[in-house]
Amino acid sequence: MDRDNENYEEALALAKEEDEVEGEVVSIPRAPRRHFPRDREGKARQLFNDYFSDTPTFPLDRFRRRVRMSKSLFIRICRGIINFNLEPIPDYITYFKQRRDATGLYDFNVFQKCTSAIRQLAYGVASDAFDEYLHMGESTFNLCLENFFKSVLHLYSAEYMRRPNAHDVQRLISKHEEIHGFPGMLGSIDCMHWGWKNCPVSWKWQFTRGDHGYPTIMLEVVASYDTWI
Repeated sequence: MDRDNENYEEALALAKEEDEVEGEVVSIPRAPRRHFPRDREGKARQLFNDYFSDTPTFPLDRFRRRVRMSKSLFIRICRGIINFNLEPIPDYITYFKQRRDATGLYDFNVFQKCTSAIRQLAYGVASDAFDEYLHMGESTFNLCLENFFKSVLHLYSAEYMRRPNAHDVQRLISKHEEIHGFPGMLGSIDCMHWGWKNCPVSWKWQFTRGDHGYPTIMLEVVASYDTWI
């Protein structure tokens, strides 16, 4: 027992001596932040010459293939974001207006920011997948995507992202009758069966198909001929 007390006292004294050593600070060294010399202005000129100049390097079909939309629609979205002037202008829209950074250099323009966001949506790739072409870092890619989502919702949700009203339904039915000669019908472009876990027991066999073996609900996707709705 006395031996244990002596060991305890020695350990306590040693710890006290270590605490009293001046300048004894233990810290974990932090890895330095890496900087990549990205040529923003040079890549802006390359993107413009590739797709948006009077004599672009790549034709319209290549633009649509790589961005998954027509160039006219892409430019319309860019113009809608840049020309938005209703006060107060949200921060996610002003983000796309080109400004100078602390060093006096211009940041990415609206074509670069929208291209980075739309290409992520078109291909479902990582945030820095197009770093070599656009010279844009991962954090900037994420900001572009987030602000692009919010800007499109703010600008176009009331016009395009809505349920069809009575006038729209009547117009679609009339157009369907005019083209196909079959009145009173809205066309479905896709459908799927969604499992109904909490289906009432009395309705179970009414909503059960033989090839599934469990109650399902039919979900349909309906689009107008001009894809407006």
